[in-house]
Amino acid sequence: MVRELLVLDAHGRHAQAVAFSPDGTRLVSVGMDALVKIWEVPGFRPIASLVGHRKCVNSVVFAPDGQRFATCSTDGTTRVWSSDGGRAHFVLAGQRLPQWSPDGRLLTTLSRPGQVAHWDSGTGEPLGGFKVADRRLFCLAFPPHDDELLVGGTGTIHRVRLHDGTPLGTLQGHGVAVASMALSPDRGLLASTGAEGELRLWDTAGWQPRCEVPLRAGGVLQLAWMPQGDRIAVSCDHVVQIVPVREGDLVERLEVEIKGMYGVAVSPDGRWLANAGADGRLRIWRFSD
Repeated sequence: MVRELLVLDAHGRHAQAVAFSPDGTRLVSVGMDALVKIWEVPGFRPIASLVGHRKCVNSVVFAPDGQRFATCSTDGTTRVWSSDGGRAHFVLAGQRLPQWSPDGRLLTTLSRPGQVAHWDSGTGEPLGGFKVADRRLFCLAFPPHDDELLVGGTGTIHRVRLHDGTPLGTLQGHGVAVASMALSPDRGLLASTGAEGELRLWDTAGWQPRCEVPLRAGGVLQLAWMPQGDRIAVSCDHVVQIVPVREGDLVERLEVEIKGMYGVAVSPDGRWLANAGADGRLRIWRFSD
């Protein structure tokens, strides 16, 4: 149950994405103003405003150790920053939507149409790449299996071998673009959303579909797991829907009267949910202890 709502003026125009650090002490937000902002948690006071990108910043993701985070921008670059105040470690040209491997050693990005690229996460040195049988790629995820990668395409989730892209199978069900993917905290389930407006769950042990949930909403459909693994937050048009994994439980709706809800993140302790909005603001919901 939500106890309170904080609203932060963050990015002037659209706030695009948010991410909590793995230790829960920092929140990073990015937006159309080309800025990367670091906020303290709790308190949600600004700590730093990082300049480097030249255009809208669209995504942010922390490394597993929390010491660095990566952002990507419509200026065509991915940047890796220090979490402690923000110097840029390196810049990757022509790369977008970065994801860290579970051990933090590999940074994987989407490159040219249908192309996946790997980078040494410490140095930014290229480590190869491969093509996927889908020219339009939208998201990446690392499954529990060490030698695999999941690539979300035009309605299809491609399972490929991590280092050379050998096809291992596909997950079918989404009718349009795969908007977002995320593994549950125990890595036993994959949650995915599609532009057709559905949330789907897949069992990672055998990649069988678990269930599908009509969201009855559009928008960017970004998602984040609650740390207990029992619920999933999905950002939609004017609402963040908190969807239970167990069928039959009620969906909680956090509604806001703005034109778009974008990135969403949940703190590691499950106490805070953050959302980036089309009005440039961050909304922080606090849950009951």
